[in-house]
Amino acid sequence: MTILVTGGGGGIGRRVVAALAAAGHQVRATAREATTLRVPDGVDTVSLDLTAATVPADVFDGVDAVFLYPVLGDPGPFLAAARAARVDHTVLLSSPASFSPGEFDQPIGRVHQAIEAALDESGLPHTVLYPSWLASNTVRDWAGQIRSRGRVALESPEAQMSPIHPADVASVAAHLLTRPEFRARLQILSGPESLTLWTIVDVVAEEIRRPVGIDELTREQALAARPAHLPEAIYRTLLDVEADAVGVPALLTNGVARITGRPPRPVADWVRENRAAFVEAA
Repeated sequence: MTILVTGGGGGIGRRVVAALAAAGHQVRATAREATTLRVPDGVDTVSLDLTAATVPADVFDGVDAVFLYPVLGDPGPFLAAARAARVDHTVLLSSPASFSPGEFDQPIGRVHQAIEAALDESGLPHTVLYPSWLASNTVRDWAGQIRSRGRVALESPEAQMSPIHPADVASVAAHLLTRPEFRARLQILSGPESLTLWTIVDVVAEEIRRPVGIDELTREQALAARPAHLPEAIYRTLLDVEADAVGVPALLTNGVARITGRPPRPVADWVRENRAAFVEAA
């Protein structure tokens, strides 16, 4: 069995590669530029643009299953090539934004709906993964603030999320790619508990053994602090989603435990494993 992992350099994709390789499976990892990939010994790498009009002839040689990373653009030719190669199963990493109130009809939701629709139309057997708020968001969104000033700026610190460890998402994906028993139209995944953003900041502070304060922002202040890489429409949606989650427990599922046979990791595990990101100069 050879498994093709697209987005093999991403936060979840590289963990899927590692999990599959550790279990002894043949893995072929892809990225737009394969030379950027850092993979375990024995893993093949291929340069691949999922939205290109043509697919390299050797991409699907011997491939039985595909991990599909979401992309902005048309993956139709890639999916058609996978269908022609008789790929047995595809696991798509999507987002709850595809169906959640306040998001499904906004830009992020529409992007994920589009690739789900393309996968449906391809006729490939598949499972769509919907992981909850990623624990890695703590590094992406907060680590720089914590390193520079020991504080995190939030508009809705009482918003409730269910942080899921990226390795748990990867473990579920690896299982579905190699074993049939939990393959379904979709799997909704969550971390072990619903926590406010305030509580998650406190977890970070406890694990790094440093105080971390919170600056509560007005909407105007939050918009003024918009990261340059995020379009305003998308950033407004993210702020709206957090505001709507104040006082609302996050959705919890038993997906990780049911599929992998062990409970999901708490967010403290992620922070502990990535402590350096919060305390060392970038």
